[in-house]
Amino acid sequence: MNTRLRSLGTVGLAFALCAGACQFERPLEPKVINCYLAEPSDLANVRRIMVLPFRQEADVQVDTAAVRDAFLAELQKLRRFEVVPLPGAAREDEEINLSMAFGRLSTEAMVRLCQRYSLDGVFVGSVTSWRPYQPPHLGLRTQLLSVHSGSPVWAVDAIYDSSDRSTVRDLQHYVKNTQQDDGNLHGWEINLLSPSKFVGYVAHRCVGTWIEG
Repeated sequence: MNTRLRSLGTVGLAFALCAGACQFERPLEPKVINCYLAEPSDLANVRRIMVLPFRQEADVQVDTAAVRDAFLAELQKLRRFEVVPLPGAAREDEEINLSMAFGRLSTEAMVRLCQRYSLDGVFVGSVTSWRPYQPPHLGLRTQLLSVHSGSPVWAVDAIYDSSDRSTVRDLQHYVKNTQQDDGNLHGWEINLLSPSKFVGYVAHRCVGTWIEG
């Protein structure tokens, strides 16, 4: 009887170890992002856009220009929009962002901006949280607003916290599928050590939610 119990116990332990290993080695997958995409007819009307300066929410200290640059780079890779540079003389962006901070879009400022530069829409974003040191953390809220419909046609609300395992697995998936091995000693973890690389990774994931119908 004791021999049989020991045998069953050995089989059970082997099964548990195998199950644990299979669970640990499951395929890496990108995590789900909270996003919205309008109807195809509304999306089709938005081709020429301008990316406004990002703003930071209260108590958040971040280089918003660097975050905006990361999004600009990813939007260019998408090859879906004609991204019009923001002229230094433009001031409507300040009015738009200020109105967004108070929860109500200044449609007048948006229409003026779109008419002046022949835009179909404007891309606005805010940084809701930021931690540049390990484990890095970045929260973002972005919207693509259509001047034709007067409402968002694309919106993304995301939080990437590398202290959470789902973010780490998502980052590993990103590195495996988008980056070439450059031989650095840190491997995929270089994206956790470099704030600019972490911001670039999050921007890539956010822009990657665009799936045109």
